[in-house]
Amino acid sequence: MASQQPRRVLRVAPAPTLAGLSASSPGEGFFRTVQEAIDAVPLSNTVRTTIVIPPGVYRQPLYVPKTKNFITFAGAHPETTILTWDNTASRINHHQPTPLIGTGTFGCGSTIVEGEDFIAENITFENSAPQGSGQAVAIRVTADRCAFYNCRFLGWQVCLSL
Repeated sequence: MASQQPRRVLRVAPAPTLAGLSASSPGEGFFRTVQEAIDAVPLSNTVRTTIVIPPGVYRQPLYVPKTKNFITFAGAHPETTILTWDNTASRINHHQPTPLIGTGTFGCGSTIVEGEDFIAENITFENSAPQGSGQAVAIRVTADRCAFYNCRFLGWQVCLSL
């Protein structure tokens, strides 16, 4: 029997309700946002780290930097676990400094993955910029050895950039 590789599991609190409250408190070992869970992965990570994302709509830009490898986003179902943001090539609103992510179409992904060995399963990646607002990438991936299982990619123009 083959030995199991070390794993780390991080959990994101359920998406905020309409009242702006989470169904679970961050003090229970949950991260308040998906980005906080990504940020908690150690630099130069070598252990497969699964970020469990419960059903909900998560409205936030996401950035997986080159220094955060072996990350898995695990959703419940692509129709119920949705990662969305509304960047466009002419309006980029990320929390990271622009030189890290680029500008124009290259930098406007709602989710940007630069970390190697990234996996996503059962998730929708969406760019929610309205139709006619220009190029709006749902996800940009510039890393090697990435895989997407049972995922959806939604947007009006240039949904996926590999």
